[in-house]
Amino acid sequence: MRAVALVLVLAACGSSRRGPDASARHDTTKLFKEDVPLQARELLRGKDKTCCGYPLTEELGFALRFYWLALEEDYDDPEEIDYKDEDAVDVYTRDGLYLGSFAEKFMWNLRLEGSGILDDGRIINYHGECPYGYGTCFQTLDAKEYPFGRGARRRTLVPFKSVAVDPRLIPLGEPLYIPEFDGMRLPDGNLHDGCVRADDTGGGIKERKMDFFVVSYRNFRFLLQEIWLVNWITPYVQAPRCEYLRDL
Repeated sequence: MRAVALVLVLAACGSSRRGPDASARHDTTKLFKEDVPLQARELLRGKDKTCCGYPLTEELGFALRFYWLALEEDYDDPEEIDYKDEDAVDVYTRDGLYLGSFAEKFMWNLRLEGSGILDDGRIINYHGECPYGYGTCFQTLDAKEYPFGRGARRRTLVPFKSVAVDPRLIPLGEPLYIPEFDGMRLPDGNLHDGCVRADDTGGGIKERKMDFFVVSYRNFRFLLQEIWLVNWITPYVQAPRCEYLRDL
């Protein structure tokens, strides 16, 4: 019996010395038949605690949406420049200051997005309901302080860094790591590091939803090609690599 056992052990050792090609010869999988090289599985590694923090939910548990600035120029109709647009609405501040008359479609999108830029360069922001004109009041913003609009609690929106969240789940000012964003190519050619910050809220953002601020519709179309079919994300909190975004 010992001799038989020894023969079996030697045979096993001999087959192991033949390397991966020997076992591959007996591989009848579709990949082998199509001559696709098979790679050995990577060894499982422990969690890198300097990286990602802790997930807020199960994998891909947050719905991803996008938002951007509403631009008046996107709603200019050349045929209406010399005439008052029949669909134009008068817009005021809460104090009753007249801001101008703008296309209703533009104002609807401006109310949806929260911030926008007028043709004359003024940056205006949603300011709630009011009894004047359009029924929704807006305010002008300091372009130096809020070049891309303003989020919740007077927070400055930062391109490709600000996200809108439900503050009952994520406190404003909280940095987040989004692995699905890590390495994503941005319109300027740079790669995203996966770090964002909760800077905004929204009426339609409830529970596990997150809106990503991308500045313009054109940028949105670009990013759709970079993260095609990424409709769900996995936000992490307390990620050391994203602490640089935390308010000082």
